Amino acid sequence: MSEFKLRVATRKSALAMAQTTMVAEAIVQANPDLSYELVSMTTEGDRRLDKSLASFGGKGVFIKELEVALLEGRADIAVHSLKDMPAEVLPEFKLAAVLHREDPRDAFVARGGVDGCRFMELPAGARIGTGSIRRVVQLKALRPDLEYVPVRGNIQTRLSKLAELDGVVLAAAGLKRMGLADQVTEFFSTAHMLPASGQGILAIETLSPLRRCEGDRSKQSIDTLLARVNDTETFAVAAAEMAYLKALNAGCQFPVASFAEFVDTAATADGVRELKIRGIYWDENSQKLLRAEVLNSVSLESPDLIAQSRAVGVALAQKIREQM
Repeated sequence: MSEFKLRVATRKSALAMAQTTMVAEAIVQANPDLSYELVSMTTEGDRRLDKSLASFGGKGVFIKELEVALLEGRADIAVHSLKDMPAEVLPEFKLAAVLHREDPRDAFVARGGVDGCRFMELPAGARIGTGSIRRVVQLKALRPDLEYVPVRGNIQTRLSKLAELDGVVLAAAGLKRMGLADQVTEFFSTAHMLPASGQGILAIETLSPLRRCEGDRSKQSIDTLLARVNDTETFAVAAAEMAYLKALNAGCQFPVASFAEFVDTAATADGVRELKIRGIYWDENSQKLLRAEVLNSVSLESPDLIAQSRAVGVALAQKIREQM
């Protein structure tokens, strides 16, 4: 294939730029005749840091401008943190590929960093910063005696709040990708704190084949380029987690979380693996944090792998509904 410059849409934040560059470099490494350029922009979610995401549109506020760039032909692909995407992309678009999942856990950074007080050892009344209601309901289940303070902004902005807070909770993946893992006081086990659905996964979005014009430079090549970097197992767990959100009609304005993982160490001869997914949902009516788990077999070699994985997520949502 002749030289092809891939135009990659990204948010302008330092983390987004670092993550997008990571994705673009992986694509170039897998496709030696390729080069890339970043098409950076500021999204509504980046501009409106004074309000909670739930108050002005939820997850879509981080991806809308990037999707417009795809529609207008200013970019060939867009890179998102999967947890920032809605449970189902619009018909105009396609979730084309995902990279291998980074650490999905949440991380606690105390004042004092690695030498700070661990979460369960904090004194009553300690003030903890987080902008996620999903985190708050789980943290309250662990420590109802602490005060949880809304905090938004980029990683450095939230870390700077340690001057006035006793600790902040952030995604481990972002800290690691920014080279800040050495500031983490402790990582929350997924047994105690489920991450956001899709947390730690970088997703590549393209136009749907239905929206690609005849002769479009992306029509013949983009899917082939991206297939070479797609991580099949990560795509399967992503499909399960996002299907859970869709089945519950839940977004970032809901205290909901799920985490899927393959729990066996190797596939059988026909590629069968055991996929486990755990989920939580805060039920306002009962004022209870509902929990459920599903374990099903899926075949990594089946053309229906994504459909099988989504079915696991839907089954988890049904178990949650039965408790409401």
